[in-house]
Amino acid sequence: MSYQYVAVAGARIAYRASGSGPALVLMKNNRRPLDYPVASVLSQRFRVLQIHPVGFGAGDRPAEYDFGSIGRQVLAVLDHERIDRFAVWGFSQPACMSAIVARSTDRAAALVMGGVPPIGFPTDATMRRMEREPRLPKAALEFWRSYRSYDWHHELRCYAGTKVAYIGTADPAIRRLRKLRPVLEGIGFRYLEFDGLSHTACGLGDESADGLRVAQTVADRLLGHGAE
Repeated sequence: MSYQYVAVAGARIAYRASGSGPALVLMKNNRRPLDYPVASVLSQRFRVLQIHPVGFGAGDRPAEYDFGSIGRQVLAVLDHERIDRFAVWGFSQPACMSAIVARSTDRAAALVMGGVPPIGFPTDATMRRMEREPRLPKAALEFWRSYRSYDWHHELRCYAGTKVAYIGTADPAIRRLRKLRPVLEGIGFRYLEFDGLSHTACGLGDESADGLRVAQTVADRLLGHGAE
């Protein structure tokens, strides 16, 4: 199955759709693999839309664009598909893309952020390194600038949908997530840890039994709390 496209402000967002059921958006920042390995499993329970925003993956790569307009781009795809309510899920950088989507609309019933601290990321030091990195694509740099322009403690506290944060205990970010856990639970997140799993093993691109188990567990949590 090839990509489908929807244009916003003269550039095309790429996406692939599969399955049936409650709508679930999986944010992508890479062209490969064409499908997240977990998509075939999730599409047995959800209408899965794997979305590549402008500047990322299979989306158009214009020299100039509002690369922080990811919420508007995702809604354009959903309007094209005639989908109203949806959940949005991302891992690592796409988790932060998902947060921007969720804060941009009251149509987002749930937000899943994996492998990244939802608040306080990127740190000031990380952002300074990115600003100095000449090989970092412009779309990525402008996205992170946009992401850091929000007060995410406030934004996520105000977001009324189901919120899930998860990480593997072998992920280098685990210490930051554990410190943040009381804050996250205080603003309504359901927090999950997967014992012994690395950053890669918890990602949507992992096709191992562990990766599929993580996806199934998070999906159970979504459906169990009416995020549809």
